[in-house]
Amino acid sequence: MQSGTKIRKARHWTFLKSVFWLGCTAFGGPQLHLPQFKKRLVDKQRFIEEEDLIEINAFCSVLPGPSTTQTIIAVGHKVGGGKLAFLALLAWALPGAVLMSIIALSPRFLGFNQLRFLQPMVSAFLIYAIFTMARWIKPSPMNYGIAATAGVLGYFIQTPWFFPIGVLTAGYLSSRYNQRSPLPKPEDEKPIVWRNLVIFLVIFAAVGIGGILLALYDSPYALPVRLFENTYRISVFSFGGGNVLAAMGIEQYVLHKPRMSMEEFNTGMGLLQALPGPNFNLAVYLNAIAMKNGGFGFAGQLLGCFLGMVAVFLPGTMAVLFAFPLWGRLKNIEGFRKSIDGIFAVSVGFILTATLILNQYFLSSIGSLFEHNNTEQMGLQLGIYGLSLGLLWSRKVPLPIIVIIVLILGYLLPA
Repeated sequence: MQSGTKIRKARHWTFLKSVFWLGCTAFGGPQLHLPQFKKRLVDKQRFIEEEDLIEINAFCSVLPGPSTTQTIIAVGHKVGGGKLAFLALLAWALPGAVLMSIIALSPRFLGFNQLRFLQPMVSAFLIYAIFTMARWIKPSPMNYGIAATAGVLGYFIQTPWFFPIGVLTAGYLSSRYNQRSPLPKPEDEKPIVWRNLVIFLVIFAAVGIGGILLALYDSPYALPVRLFENTYRISVFSFGGGNVLAAMGIEQYVLHKPRMSMEEFNTGMGLLQALPGPNFNLAVYLNAIAMKNGGFGFAGQLLGCFLGMVAVFLPGTMAVLFAFPLWGRLKNIEGFRKSIDGIFAVSVGFILTATLILNQYFLSSIGSLFEHNNTEQMGLQLGIYGLSLGLLWSRKVPLPIIVIIVLILGYLLPA
């Protein structure tokens, strides 16, 4: 028994080290996180099987919040229970959050020159990601059709509501028309932890009511609570991941309540592409800058970083810890199992949407440079795009090294 306990603890420690490594090296946003999860957690360490990873990711795709972060939490829960799931969240999210906090508290850490090549690099990342993840789609005309249709429609219908509607529609079509292998032997049912749902609802109600009451006062000391409420609420309704959170962040922090300028917001979005870990770490930056513009000093801005991280990850974490025990029961229902393939396919379609949108912006910037006869910068942008894509396709250069190379070139090459 003692030997078994030591082996289990060693396995859990190895898992946390692997997740921490991912938190330090997983660049490129959710569209590139899943292939890296597969490489380290499935292919290298064999913590779970590839089929389990795909099904867990599909399960997390139907929940609001950061789907890749929730995938890590759910994998941790499967490997070692609730405690390991919470530690996995910290190991995954903290590296990027700490780096974002340092940059937010030192906004001149990087300037425009270093960041100017991030757009072509990220556009190339997305091209590579769509080809990589398309190979994971379960082969069938239905699944390929779902992915392609979702990608094109998402490009023309740019609204946060498209994500939950797309997931539900794809799941329904897949459950009706897709084929699946015979049902496996049912797993042992895990008890549902109802307190997690109660805590989730109580916090949601408390911060909502608190935010409404504090909104009636102009005291600057109410700002941290209002920011926590805003971030928590945004996270609750962020179906579709970091892109949806960014869109809601613009509305909440720039337009509805002018807590920062659009330039400051865009700086955070640019920096996010250069940092590892979840894109929801944008909330760390937003709350730090909002506290700074609200008149708070270093301690207040540091508090904003902390509140941003807690508020943005808490809803998704509680949702996974409540819903994951139901997973073993749900996936043994034939209709639900058949829906998984379609849900994964529509997730790939969402990546296609992001690829089309971001590459359109990149091509527009290239066109603008061409119209202004700035052929030197146009050549540099296209060169970085081709360099990033070539290094990705070679599979010989790690993603963090590619990001560092691009930042260095941004500093060295003429502006």
